Amino acid sequence: MSMIYDLQDKGYGRVGKMHCIPFQKEIQVFLRDDEVTEEYAEKCADALNHMSQELMDTICKGAKAYCLKFMEIVDDDFKEMSIPVDENTPFREMLKCFSVMELVILEPKDKTKIGYQLFCCCDWEVEHGMEIDILENKVVYLSAFNGFSPWRKYDNGEWNFVNGI
Repeated sequence: MSMIYDLQDKGYGRVGKMHCIPFQKEIQVFLRDDEVTEEYAEKCADALNHMSQELMDTICKGAKAYCLKFMEIVDDDFKEMSIPVDENTPFREMLKCFSVMELVILEPKDKTKIGYQLFCCCDWEVEHGMEIDILENKVVYLSAFNGFSPWRKYDNGEWNFVNGI
């Protein structure tokens, strides 16, 4: 039985839906490139639905670091935050401040490896949201959504909030 359903060609890629177990919601699935097979997309959806607690912890820690840095730089009062966030906020509480909206699957550079991207809405960066790129069950990028790729070579720049986690 497929995890991805209602998959339709939209002319700019194929779009469907899936139930995302770790985030307990239905999300959109976007197969951005024609080279992405449904079989590969199902593997990505399965990896997402079976993400480890360690991977979830990394995402939450990265989201907290991103939120704190953004609030430090942007002169705003952040009234729309779901919860108050500061250095003492437990990292898992960040799950109240962002929501996964879409699983994005790009053409794999290596079909033996699972790589995908999550697009998230977040309380602190409502304009750009948050991008999480995952390759082989490791977060390789977490920051503002830029439409990058899990297959990209990432440096240790300060705006990649999973560096050092």
